[in-house]
Amino acid sequence: ITASAIYPVLGTKARIDDRFKNTALTLDGYKYTIGTKYLDPNGTIDLEQDMEGIKWLRQNIEGSPVVLEAFTPSYRWGARISVNTGLPTIIGWKWHQEQQRFEYRHLIEERITDVGTIYNGNPNTEIIFDLLAKYEVEYIYIGDVESIYYSPTGISKLKSGLNGTLS
Repeated sequence: ITASAIYPVLGTKARIDDRFKNTALTLDGYKYTIGTKYLDPNGTIDLEQDMEGIKWLRQNIEGSPVVLEAFTPSYRWGARISVNTGLPTIIGWKWHQEQQRFEYRHLIEERITDVGTIYNGNPNTEIIFDLLAKYEVEYIYIGDVESIYYSPTGISKLKSGLNGTLS
């Protein structure tokens, strides 16, 4: 029993050090993001910048508007906006969605495709507007995750407000 009680303490620290460098033990659940770069297989993600965006959303958004954020494979830095703000998004963590909506898996795949269509900047801007309306998206989040998972052209198109047509 004593030996098994040691693992949660030492094992947790080892797992944290494996992914996040220079993280002290603390009760602050977001401390690990300060100065931390997450090494995703697609590229580097600055967690501190994401936390700044998350803090801004928490402090400035009222109600429950839908926020578009990137979809990532499971066990990566995905669904971080919805998880850390409580705001709804088009698609969260895929495995959780499949567990809760097993008989609707085809709709989960459709949502993943739709998020990609928006972020990759479909040449037909009307399709993007239709998808944003379909899911009632009010905010589009663009951070490192979106930039490493989707095309630079699409991200640029969204940053420019879909060529001046997005307000």
